[in-house]
This record gives sequence, structure tokens and C-alpha cells, in this order.
Amino acid sequence: MRSMCFASSSSKTASSCCGRRQKLTHNAMVVHRTRSYSNTTAFSNLTTTSKCRRFSSSNFHRGDITVDHPGNRQNFLKVSSSSRDLKIKSAWGDDVQFFPCTLVEKPKKATAKGDLYSLSIGGGALDENLMEKFSTPGQYVQMKVLQSDKPAFIAVANGPRMAKKTNSLEFLVKRPSEGYTDKETGEVLQSTAQKVCDLAADGASVLVSAPMGKGFRLPEDEIGDVLCFAAGSGISPVKSFLEEEGFTHNGETYVFYGTRDAAHTAFAEELKTTMGGRVKIVNAYSADGNGYAQDYFKRMIDSGELKLKDPKKAIAVLCGQKEMTEQTIEMLENAGVPRERILMNF
Repeated sequence: MRSMCFASSSSKTASSCCGRRQKLTHNAMVVHRTRSYSNTTAFSNLTTTSKCRRFSSSNFHRGDITVDHPGNRQNFLKVSSSSRDLKIKSAWGDDVQFFPCTLVEKPKKATAKGDLYSLSIGGGALDENLMEKFSTPGQYVQMKVLQSDKPAFIAVANGPRMAKKTNSLEFLVKRPSEGYTDKETGEVLQSTAQKVCDLAADGASVLVSAPMGKGFRLPEDEIGDVLCFAAGSGISPVKSFLEEEGFTHNGETYVFYGTRDAAHTAFAEELKTTMGGRVKIVNAYSADGNGYAQDYFKRMIDSGELKLKDPKKAIAVLCGQKEMTEQTIEMLENAGVPRERILMNF
């Protein structure tokens, strides 16, 4: 299983798992599309709805399904299906429309130490073109400073209802310590995430796509305990999920949040007040030598400190890198949580 988290603690490009990027010529793009989708009968089994709930501004509801094709991380295709037609569109490049948006204030350090920066955007085309697309926690945007930049994929950190209330989108961005080397010129260039974090003035302009991705889709039936797992900047979509409060559940809510130490932990105060202060935060500090978020969960389950009311009704929300998510999924399944109730935002 390949992780495509859009807010990861050790990404070198952004809190978005930008991954390696390929420079495709127009002809290569055409060949890629032709080989992948020349046989449209391969999609004949796609249906128009999915048996899951998605966030709206106030609740969850059934929604049309959008499938992200598992291709190049920077050049994946989205396939939308309906009973009448099949639409295929690129999720990168010229097919993505970017809107000029204004920073509410210049990016600032989100932690006492480390390289996580918080920022929010508002104004410009935000209200008309972006807000209506932000319907589900876990969605992300593509962001860049200049039109020629390679976009950074960054998860939205506030919930849809809060975003509409404040007319702003919040983000937590990991600033890479190094740029990247241009393959043609050998020149070391600043990454988009670096450019975004280094913007030095309130009201600076950035280019932002409409929110995209399926986000965290909830099961239709009763929800018991809620278990959230995140590492570093992966807390962004988890915070969005908790802020929305668009669902009811019969159980406890835990957040297992893995960071290096307290000085590298973002949103410490904000998380305490989400869901009316009913969230139990488990800070997993790797510097203490006690393992990562998933290790804390396993110890609490094994010792009986954490007892799931009904594992088959529990849900889990994950945002992290491949190794973390794979280990966590295995531990959750061993604890009795069904795989289909373990949610990821990609």
C-alpha cells in the first residue's frame, strides 16, 4: 500500500507529500492518458454513489464518488462517473485553475522549535470559487506563489463550517530545509513550500486551487469510539475533522499525535477545545524513546487503559507516512476495528 498523505511530518517539500515530480512533455502526457484510459469499458462498474457519508456544512450525506487514479503523485487523474457519462480530468497542470488569494497575515512559526508554519488565506476569489468546493474535512489544495511554480499539495487545517464562518482557509506547512536541483540546469532552486513559508508581508498573494480530494468519508451506520492518528503536520486534516463536529457518535474520541517533543507540537491549544473539549489528546514524543503514535495506542490497548466500547463500530482517522499508516492499520485490525472503518483522506 502506498501512502499519499497530504500533510506529513517528514516531507521535504511541503506538508503535503508532494513526492517526486516528473516533467512530462505534451506528447508524453497524451501517451499516458491514452494507455491508461483507452479502454473505457474498464470503468463500466463504477456507480454514482458510495455507501458512505461525507461532510457538508452541517452534516454528512451520500455523495457522488470521485476516484483518484493511482498514477504519478503529481499527475494523477480523477475519474468521475455518472449513469449518463464518464468524465476524465487531470488533477495537475493546465487543467487545474488557480485563484489569486491573499494571506490574512504573513506565515508564522506554529511551534516553538522546528519548521512548521501556519498561515491562512482570505479575500480575492476565496468566497466565490473556493468555499463552495470545501465540503469535507481532509480535503487539500494545490498552492504556489508564481504561475511557473510546481504546486505544493497542502491539507486544509480548519473545518468547512469554520472556514465559511471566518471566510478563510487555514494551513500548516512544513518548510523544507533544502531546495531542489533543476535536472536541466543543475541550479538549486527554492521549493514552493519554502517560497510560501518565506513570504514576508501581510496581504501577500498566493495562487490556490479549489479544495479537492475525497476527504474523510464516514460509514453510514452507528459510530462508536473515534480514534485519530497523526504525525507532525499531518495533524492538519485531523484538526479539520474534529472541528467540523458534523456527526454524532457513541463513544470516546482519542487523538494520538506523534511529534519529536512538546516544542515541535502544533495546534496544542486548539485541539484541546475541539468537540467541546471532549477530545483526549495522547502526545507521543519520539524524543522520549517511547515510540510513535501507533506504539502508544498499542500499549494502551494491551494494558487495558484504552477499552473500545465496540471495536466493530469504532472508526479511525489516519494521516501519516506509509510506514506509520501500515503499522497503525495492522494494530487497529488486531484490536478488532474493521478495515473499511479506517479512514484516510486520499
